[in-house]
Amino acid sequence: MTLVKIAVWSIFLLVFPPLAFANGMYAATILLSVLGLLLDLAALRELLPASTPPNVRRGVVASFALLHVSLLVLSVVRLVSPRYGAWQRIAGTDEWNNPALVRPEHGPVLGVGRGDVHSLGKEGAFVPVSGIQGPVHVIGAGAHRAWFVDVEGQFAWGYDGTSLEKIPLGWSPSARGLDGAALDDAFFVVHSKALVRVELGGHQSKVIDGVSITGVATDGMRVVAVGAHVFVSEDGGRRFQDRGPLGLPAPSVYAGGGSYYVVQGGFMSSRLFVSEAGRRMEERKVPIRDIRVLAVDPHDGRRVWIGTWGEGIFRSEDAGRTVQSLELEGLEVQSLVVDFAKKDGGGEAWVAATNLATPSGVFHYKTP
Repeated sequence: MTLVKIAVWSIFLLVFPPLAFANGMYAATILLSVLGLLLDLAALRELLPASTPPNVRRGVVASFALLHVSLLVLSVVRLVSPRYGAWQRIAGTDEWNNPALVRPEHGPVLGVGRGDVHSLGKEGAFVPVSGIQGPVHVIGAGAHRAWFVDVEGQFAWGYDGTSLEKIPLGWSPSARGLDGAALDDAFFVVHSKALVRVELGGHQSKVIDGVSITGVATDGMRVVAVGAHVFVSEDGGRRFQDRGPLGLPAPSVYAGGGSYYVVQGGFMSSRLFVSEAGRRMEERKVPIRDIRVLAVDPHDGRRVWIGTWGEGIFRSEDAGRTVQSLELEGLEVQSLVVDFAKKDGGGEAWVAATNLATPSGVFHYKTP
């Protein structure tokens, strides 16, 4: 039994704290390091075999304690001083709670902060959008229009930078959308074991019914929904074809340029799959442990940016076969929008991110 205890505590003390730190989970590392330090000082000495020489016993305890103190100090430093690199926080967004971003391909960058919708002006600051009664959730964006739904599920708003469309929904709070995607003339919302298509005129229809859907994305006429199975529509989401089981718990999906990416996130591990230009879905072995969001080029599905929890932002020009780090480490990326205008691997991007020890905010990145 003693050997079993030693094995269990060794795994806990030696594996979990460094793994959490390597994954950018600094708050979790602090908690694990404090627990590990308490165990070092209170229990580890007694767990060692009685035949262990006193000097060896003291050395083992001191080594474990040094490891946990080091991780504790490093995590505190990283938590209060994230590495932004070339990213710059946009003024006025540090007070936004759980910020979210969305951007039509030919429209402005829109942000939801304090539940209200803001538009990014030419001066580089966000200004409120009048006419949308928050708090709202981001649904998605088409080529010209972004869509939002109020938290009570009563109304939806479509905004293209100048004009505003308002659609009555009449959903109950328990049935409000959890995830969504958008075209210019319609949007899709996941709720109540169904995928609902809402047209610009207000007509609603369950295009997938009786099936748990965990994610939906569109790159124009093609709409992809994922859950236990993959469903693909080639006519703007009016009819879907079941492409078979997916075999992933709670997947999410992102689409662009004729390709779509499926992400299965987990505690300190993620899996990334891509269906490139309509081909069979393949897994990509990327050196990223906690993928949160993706942004895919609407014209070239090989170009994708990846937002993570703690590890920063990554960019790929070959559908995830290789990736390049763009820093912004130590933050949980909640949403990511990219202007893919540059074809040489450059680009301009905006990230909504949070951190337990530093203010939330929207960060801007622009290549030279």
